[in-house]
Amino acid sequence: MITHYLAVDGGGTKTAIQLTPAIHNGGEHAITLTTGPSSLTQQGEQGIQTIVGGLREILQQHQLSPAQCMLVAGVAGASNSELKQLLDDALAPFPHRLVTTDAHISLAGARNGNAVNCIAIGTGTVATRLNPDSSVSLIGGWGFPIGDQGGGAWLGFEAVRALIRSIDTGQSSVLANVIRSAIGSQRSEILNWVKAANATRYAQLAPAVTDSANQGCGVAKAIIQQGVEHIESLVKDCCQNNDLDIVFLGSLGQYYQPKLANQWQTRCIAPQGNALDGATLLASQLSGE
Repeated sequence: MITHYLAVDGGGTKTAIQLTPAIHNGGEHAITLTTGPSSLTQQGEQGIQTIVGGLREILQQHQLSPAQCMLVAGVAGASNSELKQLLDDALAPFPHRLVTTDAHISLAGARNGNAVNCIAIGTGTVATRLNPDSSVSLIGGWGFPIGDQGGGAWLGFEAVRALIRSIDTGQSSVLANVIRSAIGSQRSEILNWVKAANATRYAQLAPAVTDSANQGCGVAKAIIQQGVEHIESLVKDCCQNNDLDIVFLGSLGQYYQPKLANQWQTRCIAPQGNALDGATLLASQLSGE
């Protein structure tokens, strides 16, 4: 008997796991656990172990068995069938499970399962659309560095490039000084940092770009403007041929939304739920509730 829903939202910056009772009796509430990144593209096997470990921990805390749970795991990189299968195999102890993408669960949560355009901007960027016929359209979400322009990893990457230009030209900036403090100022330090960096580490530099832009740094403001143009393009590709509402999600979603053209602003609505809500909704539907 399924007594609980398990929702997993795995991305390049963190993994959130939520345990929700299938039957609300007033005495038990949803519990959320947050752990490290689990993007299948970026973290691979380590990300899978992060998810498995987090699930084990939350089950042990509440003395539950996998068989009691309907599990929906939405993870970045799960659009790659081979990586998805690796995660699905690792979750075999859960007889009731669905492995899907983080974009899918975000879309389900955005408007409680109703048709909508969803623009998710976090470490990466992806646009999804739940069509009136229940089909799903996907734009972007190719992963860093080939895609994800405008996302947190891209912002951090551009920040490091700004530091390199500053060193080469001798022209300093607020942003370059912040990044210099974070990763080093010597050529060897910078190259060693870059060699070891992945999307998660680049995304950790994104706040330096937004903060520097807020302080009036011209270099940072130029990067943000490039990001806005990338996000505008993503929104256009997803939303121009329909009249559905638009929802922005992710750690950078609300940062970018006010910066977009008015034609998109007038269609934006507040999300009804987040990715964990979407995964929980899917779990409920799959269990027949």
